[in-house]
Amino acid sequence: MSVSVESTRDIAVPARHLCGLVWSGELLWFSEAEQGRILAVDSATGAVARQFACPEVRTDLTVHDGRLVQVVGADRALRAVDPETGAVVAETPGPRPGHTLCGLEASRHGTWFGYEDLRVIDRRADDGRLLDSIPVTGAVAGITTTDRHLVYADHAAGTLTVVDPERRREIATYRAPGHPTGVAWDGSRIWFCDYTTSHLRAVTLPALDA
Repeated sequence: MSVSVESTRDIAVPARHLCGLVWSGELLWFSEAEQGRILAVDSATGAVARQFACPEVRTDLTVHDGRLVQVVGADRALRAVDPETGAVVAETPGPRPGHTLCGLEASRHGTWFGYEDLRVIDRRADDGRLLDSIPVTGAVAGITTTDRHLVYADHAAGTLTVVDPERRREIATYRAPGHPTGVAWDGSRIWFCDYTTSHLRAVTLPALDA
């Protein structure tokens, strides 16, 4: 059974078809597919701090080794982008060709890949080796990590689910205000892209403090 959570902060953004979301330590970066762009906003003021073109945007976005990494194209490739200039640094195939990669999050324990069709979240080393694969009940639309947990969004269900990666199981599911896609953690709150209203919303999930 899921319980509802309320937004603690909402930012209306000048974009539609919101996809990925990541917290860089200073800015909330998000991607949007309608115009093929990546934008950064100040979470305190909502002001757009940076934006540049990123054609063929699909699903999630993360930061790895100081670069933005965006899922792009019908084949769900990984595009590394310089966050200062928007220049493409590299583009590599996704690790599971033919499957719907929707969640992407780099962490100190490796990079997490979430799949809508397979309903799994994989963890891989930088060399691509599969380190773990955690089954989930929802259709992954975006993922993020906290100090101890994974959180993934299910867009169609309108939920955010907390996963304990050590025990490899889901521990709580929350009904989100809206329909979430990309997800990020700023150190205290979970942010998500509300696809329905073109807002970035912040929520507090009690299970993260348990």
